[in-house]
Amino acid sequence: METDISPKTSHPNPLRDKVIHADIRIESIEDVPTQVESAPQATPLIEQNSATPEDVANQERAAEMQMWWDEAIAKNMDLPDGYQKVAVLLVKWEDALDELKTRAEAEELEAIFRDRFHFHTETVELNVSSKPQHQINRYLTAFVEMHDGPNNLLIVYYTGHGVYREDHKHLELTASLRPNVKKGFNKDARANWNKAEEVLRSDDVEGDVLTILDTCYSSNFAKSGKEDTRTFELLSACAIDGTTAAPGENSFTRALIDALKELLTEFDDRSFTTFHLNQRILLNPNRRDMPSQLWFRLKYHERHIRLAPLKPLKDRERKSSGLRHPPRGYLTLRFALRDESLNREQIEFLTRNLSKAFNNKSLVGLRRIDWLGLKPARTTHFGRAALAMFAIAQWKKFLYKRREERWSQRTVDEVALPIDMLVEHTDSAASSPTRKRSRDGIEDLPEPKRGLLLIPQLPDHPPSPPVSNSSRVEEVGERMAEEVS
Repeated sequence: METDISPKTSHPNPLRDKVIHADIRIESIEDVPTQVESAPQATPLIEQNSATPEDVANQERAAEMQMWWDEAIAKNMDLPDGYQKVAVLLVKWEDALDELKTRAEAEELEAIFRDRFHFHTETVELNVSSKPQHQINRYLTAFVEMHDGPNNLLIVYYTGHGVYREDHKHLELTASLRPNVKKGFNKDARANWNKAEEVLRSDDVEGDVLTILDTCYSSNFAKSGKEDTRTFELLSACAIDGTTAAPGENSFTRALIDALKELLTEFDDRSFTTFHLNQRILLNPNRRDMPSQLWFRLKYHERHIRLAPLKPLKDRERKSSGLRHPPRGYLTLRFALRDESLNREQIEFLTRNLSKAFNNKSLVGLRRIDWLGLKPARTTHFGRAALAMFAIAQWKKFLYKRREERWSQRTVDEVALPIDMLVEHTDSAASSPTRKRSRDGIEDLPEPKRGLLLIPQLPDHPPSPPVSNSSRVEEVGERMAEEVS
């Protein structure tokens, strides 16, 4: 007995008895970037998805106060307004390996930093003549060694592909996402940015550091350190797990170049912070779907890196003569203020008087006074309730005082009436010369300060009022006593 187990179908297979010729090729196999398991520890200055308008306004206010403080300190203490030296290192892949063709935008950005800001700039290209990891480590080490200093700023910019390796939790810089298509050497054109960045995060570095990464997944690796004696910020082209556009009108580098030009025109020779720079990039209509991020790479505080065209070398050397030796200690003071923010006039007053207090700078060896932020006082529910109770008590005290003043005025007015009646009665009853002399003595007295409280001085033995009026005086006196009580 045979059983037919073939599937029953009403439509016969149209490819039955056909020969199919196919050419299937696998170009490359890569790890697909996956969701980041743990959120980064660093605190972003602006996170587009969670920042409220109030948060952004507070951050903008903090950036303004820092600018006012730095400018006022530089003026009142005759210190350099900004950095003594700024150096920029631009990192890209060799043209033969660079799949994104980033040369044009990188050169334009370098020209902005060199010609408009007067920064020292240099561009390095990674290749596969040796391990790219060794190359980028060597470039960064030499860059720090040459340009680091307590009053200097180091800027490192990278443009090219980036992939986040979930298995090892690091950002990988790569020349191509399809390394086997063109040349076999492309598969080696990759470097671990986390390892390379350790040179910039080292405790031996004295200057501030700004890294600018125009690459995908550039926010995935952000972690914060504990050092708070300098500023280290990351300006990232995209958010966590985000991607960014290739070179062109929608690229991050194009928006960065445009923002730098606009801020240079707006602020002239004055400085602006990285907050203003990132905010201007966010306002670019071509970048609305790919918001950039500003991260604090070290311990969180409100101090941002300031960018401004460098002054002539002679002026910088003259003002930095007392800052050649790096500081060996930091004094942290906390001032309890009435207001939760300061305006420009208040900051000018503080800096002017602080500079006077440290007038003899050689005594304590003062180098500078940095603005690290102004935080609102912590207020608990109990504190708010106590404040409300205090306000109510003060208001009651004010009302009680006003009521007492009204009662006092009313009492004085009523006391003046019977006294005037008494004096008038005494004058009308006085017919002897003795009484007239007593009246004249009263008029010769100096004018009192409060006329309503004047009680006329009567003779030692004034005559008793007539019997007809004595009962009236007693009645008025009793009524006054009742009113006062």
